[in-house]
Amino acid sequence: MKLSFKKLNITPSCPVPLSGFGKVRIANKVHDDLYARVFLFDNGKEEILWTQLDLVAIDQYVVDLVLKKTGLKAHQVLLSTTHTHSGPGGTLSTHQGMLQGMNPVFCDFNPDYCEFITDLITDAVKELRNDLKESQVRIFRGTIHDLGTERHDASLPCDNDLLVMEFTAGDKKAMIVRAACHPTVLNADNLEITADFPGAIEPHFKDMAMVAYVNGSCGDMSTRFTRKAQGFEEWARFGQLAADQIKELISDDAQPQSYTMELSQTFFTVKARETDPLPVALEKLHKAKEAVDEAIKNGVSAQKLRVVQSFYEGAQNNLLASKSLADLTEIEVPVSALKLNDLTLIFTPCELFSTLSSSLKQHGLEFVGYTNGYHLYMADEKAYDRQFYEASSSPYAKGAGEHLMNQIKEWIVK
Repeated sequence: MKLSFKKLNITPSCPVPLSGFGKVRIANKVHDDLYARVFLFDNGKEEILWTQLDLVAIDQYVVDLVLKKTGLKAHQVLLSTTHTHSGPGGTLSTHQGMLQGMNPVFCDFNPDYCEFITDLITDAVKELRNDLKESQVRIFRGTIHDLGTERHDASLPCDNDLLVMEFTAGDKKAMIVRAACHPTVLNADNLEITADFPGAIEPHFKDMAMVAYVNGSCGDMSTRFTRKAQGFEEWARFGQLAADQIKELISDDAQPQSYTMELSQTFFTVKARETDPLPVALEKLHKAKEAVDEAIKNGVSAQKLRVVQSFYEGAQNNLLASKSLADLTEIEVPVSALKLNDLTLIFTPCELFSTLSSSLKQHGLEFVGYTNGYHLYMADEKAYDRQFYEASSSPYAKGAGEHLMNQIKEWIVK
C-alpha cells in the first residue's frame, strides 16, 4: 500500500451562518479552524480517497463535485463529516429532497462554499498523487469512557468502542480515530466557529501530521450527560479526555504492519415512513411546546429540560416532513465497505442509532456515519414506540434500520 495525506484549512470567512441547531446563528469569530483531512491510498490497482471534514454534513451535490473534479469513481471515495454543530451551514441542499425546508437547521444552500471545499480537495489529490509513499499501519481497538452516553437515558447501552488507525508514510504519521458521539459540547448559544470536541483532540498529538476524527453510529448518543457545562472550557476538557485515552490505547510497542485495503459500494432500498397529515403534525407540535413550557415552569434540571426540548424539535421536524416528504415511499441508501486487513468498516450517510449497528459488531464490523451524503436519523424500533425526537425527525419507516442491518449482514458476512 502507498499513502499520502494532507490537511486543508476550510474555515469560511465571517460573518457566516452556523449549522446544526434550529435557530438562526451568525458567527463573527473563529475559535478554532476547520479542516479537511485528506488521505489518498493506492493499493496497486486503484486509488482510495478518504477525506474527513469538520462540517455538520455534506450531501450528494458535494460528493458529485469531488467525483467530477478528481475523476474518481463513487466506489473509490469516502467523504466523512464529524457532524460539528458549530460549523458553517450551506453544505446541504435544503431547497429540495428529504432536507427541503430544513434551512432553519442547516441554513440556505451555499454552492460557492461547496465549490471552495471541493476545489481544495481536488488540488490536494493532484498533489498527493505525486507524493505517494510506502505505508504501514498500527490498528488499536479499545473503549472510550465519559465522552458520550445514550442521549435519553445515560444508563442505557450505547457504542463506547474506540478504534484508532495510525498510518506511517515515509517519515510522517497520521491517525484516523473512530468513536461515537454527537459533537455538541457547544450549544445553540455559541456564536463562534469551532469543530467542537473533535477539533480539541489533534493539538495533543504534536508528532502527528494530523488526527482525523470520524463519527460512529451516534444518532442516539451525545455529551448531554457527560458535559459539566457548555463552553470552551468543556471543549478543552473533552479534547484532553479523548486524547488521554487515545494515547493510552496506542502506548504499547506494537510494530507497524503492512496492510491491504479495498473499498466497495452498494445501495440498499428501505421504506420511507408515512407522514402525518398536517393537522395531526400541528397538534403534536402544540403538545410538545406545552410540555416545554411546563418543564420550564417546574424548574426541571438542564438535562431533563434538554430531553423535553428535543421532543419539541422532533415535532418541528415532523411538521416539515409532513410538508416535504408526503410523496416519498422508498429511500435508496448508499453503503460502502472498507476492508483493511481483518478490519471491515461500514459507511452510511445516516445518523444511525448505535443500538442498530451494535448487532453487527460480533461479526467484526465497525460503522462510520455521516459519509457520502446525509440522510438524517435512522432510529431503532423502540425510538418510534417512545416517540423520540430522532424517530420524529427521521424519513425512514419504523423497522427500516433493522432491515438495513440485515441487508448489510447478508452483503458482508459470508
